Amino acid sequence: MGFIDDLSLILDLLVLVPAAIFYTGVMVWFEVRRKDLVRAGNHLREGAVLLGLLGLVIGIFALWGELTWPINGFPTATSYDLFFFDVLTLMAILLVAFALAVRMRYPTHMVGMLGVIIGIGVLFYAFRAYQLSLTLQPLDTLMTYLAFGAMSIMSYPATLYIDWFVIGPTTPGADPLPSDPTPAYPKMWWGLLGLFLLSVFLSGLAAVLYGVTVVWGHLGAPP
Repeated sequence: MGFIDDLSLILDLLVLVPAAIFYTGVMVWFEVRRKDLVRAGNHLREGAVLLGLLGLVIGIFALWGELTWPINGFPTATSYDLFFFDVLTLMAILLVAFALAVRMRYPTHMVGMLGVIIGIGVLFYAFRAYQLSLTLQPLDTLMTYLAFGAMSIMSYPATLYIDWFVIGPTTPGADPLPSDPTPAYPKMWWGLLGLFLLSVFLSGLAAVLYGVTVVWGHLGAPP
């Protein structure tokens, strides 16, 4: 079969994921600080819908790629398919699982726990691919994978915050452990959430920069 060039669209989706997470996170954090859990919950659910939709579309591409290996042998490395579609499949699982957890009012910290493991795996993929100079833009690819891996790992404290202080006060049993409805150590949480939002911003920036390079080249000279 001929080569199908979906990389630019996939990178477009990877730009939208951090954008949705960042905006949702800022709005939820703002409303929690105002002690308006109703609006915080509404923002969280709306963001979860967007992330679930993005996860579903990414998952379709990822599973199709895992089953068909559309870039097998282009330009020479058959491991392109493993490198791209393995990670996309794992991302899709996280996004859809988070959306379902929020929609069904289940605890989200279990999704965050998976995020830690997946994030470590993404970092490993990034290191090995850079070591092999697997892509035509090895440094851009490395930066993108590192940023998304860090975002995945930092999703764990973000989900704990959601369970304890956004969902927990209004949904019995959603919090991992019994806790006050307001943070006992607010500066610690501000620091953790700030690091999470920073990792989200860097992921979006890395995806934008990588996407500009890829789209510029692929539109001018498609494979």
